[in-house]
Amino acid sequence: MKLARVEVGVLVAAVLAAPALGQAPVQEQVTVGIVEVTLHASDRFGEPIVGLKAADLKLFVDGKPAPIETLEWTSSLTNDRDAGEDDLTAGPTGDAPAEAAAGRRLVLLFQWEIQGAKSEGHMRMSRQALEFIETLKPDDEVAVMSFGSRLWLRQDFTNDSAKLRAAILSTLVPKNDESGGRPSLAAAAREGENATSIEKAFLAIGKALRPIPGSKAIVFFGWGIGTWTAMTRETAGLGRMNYSREFNQALEVLQQAQAPVFTLDTSAGHHQLEAGLERLSFETGGYYLPTYDFPRWAMKTAARALTGHYVLIFRPPGGRHGPHEIRLEAARGVRLLYRQQYDD
Repeated sequence: MKLARVEVGVLVAAVLAAPALGQAPVQEQVTVGIVEVTLHASDRFGEPIVGLKAADLKLFVDGKPAPIETLEWTSSLTNDRDAGEDDLTAGPTGDAPAEAAAGRRLVLLFQWEIQGAKSEGHMRMSRQALEFIETLKPDDEVAVMSFGSRLWLRQDFTNDSAKLRAAILSTLVPKNDESGGRPSLAAAAREGENATSIEKAFLAIGKALRPIPGSKAIVFFGWGIGTWTAMTRETAGLGRMNYSREFNQALEVLQQAQAPVFTLDTSAGHHQLEAGLERLSFETGGYYLPTYDFPRWAMKTAARALTGHYVLIFRPPGGRHGPHEIRLEAARGVRLLYRQQYDD
């Protein structure tokens, strides 16, 4: 739905009165910036919450209160049919807003490895992905990518369900889609040969998504990101997670692209790398969901979150330039997903 960097582009130029005695005119420029945040709101059951107003939220920038200029709901649901009970994209009541928004750009990314437990999870969630694409709306476009030893583009953006099914069923085949499209992830495919870690893969995808307008999200069928260091003499305690430079770069680029990551963990149980998957989703504004017990529920929960989102706009307070922390608060029981910072 559930997640553009600072839009600084309103330029006001004021030219002073005609000069006297041959003096050159003086031109004064003022730059006004806005920050746009993709926001997903859900209840404790994972159902999207619609109808929130700006007054229902509190915004803090670097820990200080800041006013919200606008908060608007954008939905991918159409009002041409009633959503059924088993519709993966149904909202809390099945009702659609009066106006349908432009379609979504979704990236299905499969991380695989030829190991028993990992291949089992890959196949389990591939079946759920096949069900999911059958619920897409006519305006939606989906791309399918896979990561093994490098990043591969299996299918560029399309709304052709037959092509998407074929791509999902062949995610283990190391081959790029050369057909191209508009919009396209061809740029990510070109970087794929050098994207030799999942962190580099997300960095390449984020860069390719950044210039694409509209609603974007990544559904990540994966089993781990980051590295786990067990207890040593230097690391007191049970161990710790370590993150590469590319991981932090990927978070920044995905936040700029307004591309939340909804992680569907394909592992067979709890594991140390969960923390990395949770951080990836949390900091980009998406969900982390395990799939080993209830795979269809996990897929439905992510799908419902993707049915719509809010667009929150505020003006950055004056002060220092650089990264700034965003924090939002709502009433108890409302879960908010959004990117955690912006840069100016």
